[in-house]
Amino acid sequence: VGPDGRRQVKAKAVILATGGFGASKEIIKKYRPDLEGYKTTNQAGATGDGLILGEEVNAKLIQMDFIQVHPTAQTDGDKTFLIGEAVRGEGAILVNKAGQRFINELDTRKVVSGAITDLNEDGAYLIFDQGVRDHVKAVEFYDHIGLVEHGATLEELADKIGVDAAGLTATVASWNEAVKGQNDAAFGRTTGMDRDISVAPYFAIHIHPAIHYTMGGLHINPQTEVLDNNDEVIKGLYAAGEVSGGLHGNNRIGGNSVAETVVFGRQAGIQASKFVRQFD
Repeated sequence: VGPDGRRQVKAKAVILATGGFGASKEIIKKYRPDLEGYKTTNQAGATGDGLILGEEVNAKLIQMDFIQVHPTAQTDGDKTFLIGEAVRGEGAILVNKAGQRFINELDTRKVVSGAITDLNEDGAYLIFDQGVRDHVKAVEFYDHIGLVEHGATLEELADKIGVDAAGLTATVASWNEAVKGQNDAAFGRTTGMDRDISVAPYFAIHIHPAIHYTMGGLHINPQTEVLDNNDEVIKGLYAAGEVSGGLHGNNRIGGNSVAETVVFGRQAGIQASKFVRQFD
């Protein structure tokens, strides 16, 4: 081990699987200064270390400005908690301080996040009832750690969260009619309309958009070999998972990060093994 704490390990092949850079304020600021102040749903170690290692051997970084923001995260405390799509998918709506809906809640993450940010109202509120809660078991966890506000009535809930009570009541009534007729004339929502918001008690979660996934990273080919800045293969260097870039475009589809990990992780293992065997 050197004086700087580094240990040099010699290997015939190296697979980088170090994840993304969603928790690196420095890298976020460099490529997306508009997101500099955003919190992240990522674990604290998602600091782009694999990208830094790759750059030291002239690896090419691509699409570093492609960063996915999740629209519903609870960011008020020291920790950030992802509030999953299931809450909206089972019937929750988003409202502003006037108690009004402002977006199709199940539009793409990018669109919904932008709409919340454009409110300039310190986030927004997810509103749902016991009927929705009964279908989203994760709410029990959110409530257990203190993220959920309760109200015996919509008016009581509105008072607790500082939202206009008359506006919220009218919005929920309008939403319930939309669900009944399966026609959201206001915003064209066609999914997550299996149940209305009419079963007391009522609940709210304060949410903000947060950095969720970094689509950019090391440029790889289909064999997971890392390419340099001349698009030539760096012999013996492979990358898989969020550390790599170029697979998802500008808006990753939910769930595809798991598929990427499984498919390209296996490919990296196969290709690195083949590369090493040639030295036997």
